[in-house]
Amino acid sequence: MFNKLWLILVVYLVFSQISIAAQRTLNMNDVAWPPYFFIDNQTKKFNLGFGKELLNYCLAKSDYKVKYIRLPIDGTYQYMKQGKLDLTVYSYKKEREQALIYGKEPLFRSEYGFLVPANSKIQVNTLDDVLPYQIGHLAGLTYSPNYMKIINDKMKLKQVTVGHTLESMFLQLLAPNPRFDIMADSKRTFHWYAKSAGISDKVKVLDYNLITKDYFITVAKRANNIDNPTKLLNETDNCLKQMKKDGSYEAILAKYEQH
Repeated sequence: MFNKLWLILVVYLVFSQISIAAQRTLNMNDVAWPPYFFIDNQTKKFNLGFGKELLNYCLAKSDYKVKYIRLPIDGTYQYMKQGKLDLTVYSYKKEREQALIYGKEPLFRSEYGFLVPANSKIQVNTLDDVLPYQIGHLAGLTYSPNYMKIINDKMKLKQVTVGHTLESMFLQLLAPNPRFDIMADSKRTFHWYAKSAGISDKVKVLDYNLITKDYFITVAKRANNIDNPTKLLNETDNCLKQMKKDGSYEAILAKYEQH
């Protein structure tokens, strides 16, 4: 009896080591985009983010794990194009298909809008309503084509203030002499950050919906650590579909919605 138990233990340990050895590590950029992605241990309660939790779970089911690397957000596409990153999460743009392979099942959906100080009289009903104002722009973010044209045109007139972190953008907006009047980002991100920083009473998110985007897992065509990108993406798509079907997707989302 003892010999049988010993044999079972040995077999288990062997197969465990094989499984660990078979698990491949993928490189992905680590971004501060609450509540979807947090930099490692940015908060004690939520040290992953909604998107990162989903991503880690589904990739692990395909025997992959992720190594998160801090890189400039606005350089992500070039790193993917060069194969220095294996995967990232992107909204769909046809031109990106030159370097990326997209999954088909959305990881999440994000609605973009505008943020202003709580005492601001700014109202936005059409994009033309932002033209008179100094605009804040977080480097690396893309919005709707029409709004990006406004950003690019106003940059030439030095009417855009560019920042590199969400924290710095909030500080500049709420400074005694604000650097800009209005900025755009995910509405969920605005609400999350304002609540986390204890400044929900100092800002307001306008009702206007700039754009709603679906975000997908994407794999670099030049990825070094993925033998079969199509197979991996199909598996993650099926994983996300199953999570949405069995309620586990909503359970994870609810944790972040209740913050």
